[in-house]
Amino acid sequence: MDEENKVVPQEHYYIERQGRRYYTAGPDKPPIFIQAIIDNRKMSAIDFFHITDAYLDWEKKGNSWEVLEPLVTLLSTWGDELIFAFDDTMAELLYTLDTREIAHSIYKDDIFSGDEFLEIRCVALVNSKAFYNAVIKGRKKLKRDLGFSIILAVPEAAWARRHGKESSEYTHVTPYCYETMSNAAGWPETT
Repeated sequence: MDEENKVVPQEHYYIERQGRRYYTAGPDKPPIFIQAIIDNRKMSAIDFFHITDAYLDWEKKGNSWEVLEPLVTLLSTWGDELIFAFDDTMAELLYTLDTREIAHSIYKDDIFSGDEFLEIRCVALVNSKAFYNAVIKGRKKLKRDLGFSIILAVPEAAWARRHGKESSEYTHVTPYCYETMSNAAGWPETT
């Protein structure tokens, strides 16, 4: 094979051609879009929502861990780079939702709970990119009676399964903090 069309060995699955990477499908390889995430160690919001749309089993509604099982399996199958990228993107998406405006649309003048607001923001992560964007733009409102904070445990559960360890041993730190009021720009009067 000439230098222009070389296949990069081991952890990479792409072919380099004229300075561009082309990922290839095949047995024992992750899906092509996952190969790019693993290679770049970064997940776009589009990929995040594609994964949550495709790998949550809503037919198991009523048992949150069963709903999440396909997602945990996917992440644990393809390793730490995918797990960490998912965790980082999830944190960034939640951080972006952490604003006074979104909180006020839920609570109005009611008593505000930071933990509850985080649980409610998690719902936007499992309802499609269009829904998430509509919440950001104020066209859709999150509802106080809905929460899905269990998704926060997915990265550590996938990592624990991958490594045969306890989820409490997961030590990855995301670049964004998703705890309520961490987004200083979203809460300008309180910072």
